[in-house]
Amino acid sequence: MSGNILSKVLFKRAFRATTIASGFLVFASILPALAQASNQHYQVQAFSDDYSATITTIEDEDSESNSIINVVNAKTGQTLISQSAGLDIDYELENSKARQLGEKISANIANRHYGEHSVLIYDDFNFDDQKDLALRDGRNGCYGGPSYQVYLKEDNTFVHSDGFTELAQGYCGFFDIDKDSEILSTMTKSGAAWHQFKEFKVINDKPVVVHIIEEEWNNRSLLSITESKKINGKMKVENYEMLPPYVEQAESSFPYIYMLTVDNNKKMVLDSQYKEGSEQLYYAFADEKGRIELLYEEQFDYDKTKKTLSFTNRPVLYKINNQGITVKLPNKTVQLKTQPKSVIGSLDEVIQFKNVRVK
Repeated sequence: MSGNILSKVLFKRAFRATTIASGFLVFASILPALAQASNQHYQVQAFSDDYSATITTIEDEDSESNSIINVVNAKTGQTLISQSAGLDIDYELENSKARQLGEKISANIANRHYGEHSVLIYDDFNFDDQKDLALRDGRNGCYGGPSYQVYLKEDNTFVHSDGFTELAQGYCGFFDIDKDSEILSTMTKSGAAWHQFKEFKVINDKPVVVHIIEEEWNNRSLLSITESKKINGKMKVENYEMLPPYVEQAESSFPYIYMLTVDNNKKMVLDSQYKEGSEQLYYAFADEKGRIELLYEEQFDYDKTKKTLSFTNRPVLYKINNQGITVKLPNKTVQLKTQPKSVIGSLDEVIQFKNVRVK
């Protein structure tokens, strides 16, 4: 190969390499610009005359966050809060379309406990007559529900609150705000059988728990309740059972074998539980709120002719029929009359249980 031809070949190879390298350098140089151009910016629906908020999408493979929420002073333009968040922007836009907001992201929606929640909630959380802010950070609530970081208004800015943020993490939906009683409340659950309800008072700008109810279904299909109340600075714990709430509706199934309501609005139910290897009958008498006052689960007698069920909880004899409950004490007899049309079910159903003797 002549020197002239060799020079041309080497020149072409060098030009090609330089062109490729130059192209890579140009491409590499525009990557940040492309990434920045791919970020999307959205305005949050107007929620205040003093503040506005925007959402900017980001791409960060090392983080669960995909957005930044910025809260800005509308008069000065100063950014007061810049918080990372994991948001479903497509869902937010669909929701905005349904609410005829265009491409503005909705604000101030908190449909507890499992309903729609906005990315931003602007309300007075600590009852000081100044509105505070809660910004969605992701889905760290119960069952992947919404969670928030909470900022309290202080002077001309907002300060992050660990205590209020804790109320917006791990529970089902955002905490409820009762401005009349100045109580905050939360709910969480595990499956269908266990629920927990908490109430908080705000003391020195911190939520302090004052009331807890934990309810769990037991083998009698009753609710086992553990209730804790703060009294004189200490939590007092009480355990009891409740009838589950029942509203008679055409499409709902009756949860008991038999039920009646007496004149003082107290209720009596008969139902069964699995005990000692068989299904056995039990009797429960509850106050007007459904709290069990008497539970009996031993031996019963049923008179098929008189359609009357009886049992003795010494020294008291109880007789139950459609007319009501007769309570025979050692020195007197009390008649609890049935309210009209309150009887549901049939006493004849009790004969199937092992702890019922039939006459």
